[in-house]
Amino acid sequence: MSSNAKNIRPGSAHAEPLDAIDERLLAALVDDARISNKQLAELVGIAPSTALMRTRALSERGIIQGFEAKLSLSAIGRSVQALIAVRLRAHDREQIDRFTSRVPKLPAVLSTFHTSGSVDYLLHIAVATTEDLRDWVLDNLATDPVVGHTETTLVFEHMPGNHGPLHEQD
Repeated sequence: MSSNAKNIRPGSAHAEPLDAIDERLLAALVDDARISNKQLAELVGIAPSTALMRTRALSERGIIQGFEAKLSLSAIGRSVQALIAVRLRAHDREQIDRFTSRVPKLPAVLSTFHTSGSVDYLLHIAVATTEDLRDWVLDNLATDPVVGHTETTLVFEHMPGNHGPLHEQD
């Protein structure tokens, strides 16, 4: 991939627009990322070589950012989920960099959102027990001099949304 391609964001003025075939490929991959290239081509109505070439191009353009396995958190012993709102003590680059270089990489962290408003970050974490949750907050946030305040909300149920809707469905 060229260095220029890495700097172009999908949806920007310089990004190549998606055509109908790209959109059908993306919709099929969002629905089933493990679909074979042959099945993908048949579903979209193109040759397998075209499907492969276009899928690679969508990856190179940064539109497809990867393929991943979705795990059952309860099956791997991490059934307690929480959203933790974090407010930093100060908003200087050093403290922000210190927080973002450490916390999102911790094993319990599923997602990190840098937000606006009354909190700076929202963390989605998964641990085994509520005691583990308490210890995680104490060990990783409450004792961190960069962190000024946290508020933890237990997640009773996580209902995932779309992973990349292209258009509103009728």
